Amino acid sequence: MKHRRIVLTISLAAIVIIMSSFASRSALGLVVEACKINSVLTGSPYPCLKVVQAQDPLSSYAVLREPADKERTVLAPLADVPGIEDPRLLAAGAPNYFDAAWKERSDAIRAGRAPPQDFALAVNAAVWRTQDRLHIHIGCETPRFRALLKSDQMEIGSARFTSLKGNAGWWAKFYVANDLTNLNPLKAVADGVDGARTRMKNVVVGVFDATSPSGQHGFYILARIIGASRSHGSAEDMIDPKCQF
Repeated sequence: MKHRRIVLTISLAAIVIIMSSFASRSALGLVVEACKINSVLTGSPYPCLKVVQAQDPLSSYAVLREPADKERTVLAPLADVPGIEDPRLLAAGAPNYFDAAWKERSDAIRAGRAPPQDFALAVNAAVWRTQDRLHIHIGCETPRFRALLKSDQMEIGSARFTSLKGNAGWWAKFYVANDLTNLNPLKAVADGVDGARTRMKNVVVGVFDATSPSGQHGFYILARIIGASRSHGSAEDMIDPKCQF
């Protein structure tokens, strides 16, 4: 009990400091670390919603509301992974954080805690993110991207990434699949979008649950390589957090 009180006291003190100023780029990492400690020593994931410990430390993760915006739900690794540019994420046997986020969302839908429509995931490029801890945004696609995909759905195929008309810089591909178990969006973008693998630090990735015009269930994977101008293309552009779980 004494150790639990000490851990909770330290964690709560850290959270108060972090919540008072989310300007620090390490704030999310500190929150996740507090969740990990509490989960191990007290059995509670607080202040996260959930902590999943895997045999491979790189595959362990937490699900939480963003400290600076309680509407936004994110998945973040427990390991210190700054972003999708981390070379470990493209190595053989790398964890598929998008798959983990999809399963968390799917479980919430089955339990009736979240609406099933327009499910989407997205991760920012380094030039857009405010935190140096990888985090995948979980929510629903915004009306803008819903309309974008609908207008271009006949051109988006499954053979290769296609440049979207009237939306310079965006590339999309449709994958037929029921889930993301055998589909790692990061590797798909690195292998399929010209120049992405060597510039992952500048890549933004979105994953959208969808049905093709022919009726096949799958996912649209969108990607854009962000330049120095930071043209539009953040995860926040793609994700509406209102369908949180």
